[in-house]
Amino acid sequence: MIDAGRVQEETQERIAIQEFIAGLTVDFPLSEEMSAAARDIQNRVYDHLEFIRTNPDRKIIDWTNTEYALFRAIEHARYGDAIARGFTSVDEFITMANMVLNRRKSRAGKSLEHHLSAIFDGNEIIYTAQAVTEGNKKPDFIFPSQASYHDMTFPTERLISLAAKTTCKDRWRQVINEADRLRDRPKYLCTLQQGISPAQMDEMQSENVILVVPRQYITSYPADRQDRIWTLSKFVSYVREVEGL
Repeated sequence: MIDAGRVQEETQERIAIQEFIAGLTVDFPLSEEMSAAARDIQNRVYDHLEFIRTNPDRKIIDWTNTEYALFRAIEHARYGDAIARGFTSVDEFITMANMVLNRRKSRAGKSLEHHLSAIFDGNEIIYTAQAVTEGNKKPDFIFPSQASYHDMTFPTERLISLAAKTTCKDRWRQVINEADRLRDRPKYLCTLQQGISPAQMDEMQSENVILVVPRQYITSYPADRQDRIWTLSKFVSYVREVEGL
């Protein structure tokens, strides 16, 4: 059995992606523009704008998947012919490969931040992205604002920090020291990484780092530690409660 409706939606998505690429005046748009384009395409083709509030876990995965498809299509449009022709030397191949890989890495990290901002905006949450705390420290998100963070009369218990990392690896430790005022408070880390080792999850717990993961990905984590993980929906609800929304 073939879901004709789904096939039609996927065709519409491919058409929308090709139309976007045809309208580009640069090789690659800025990451913020590409993320916004992916959200627009996904929202138009698949609808369910209400998921921004009712199911942000689903929405952020849908947006991320559409952006990945968009990015891959742009890659093919820009590099497909060159790759098909082949390379005259190993150095030429390595140069091309490094350029492609570096662009992929830089895009992925910013993509998650942009989509989280759209989720927060859609839920009327107040926040500062890339806030400066102490020195050159820059948490990805401070709630409700950078100004509130630096206002020593503002209650510390109403301040929240969130880091966004597509993959954690060892970089999660950066989260620990991103905001001195919140050193004794939970630090939240949103990731799309599927599965983290029990030992690493125990380290995170000992440092008071709480993982925020889309609900669909939580089953990939150690079964006896899944109750430590927050869904994005839970995090959004928590921030709204703290902000009195």
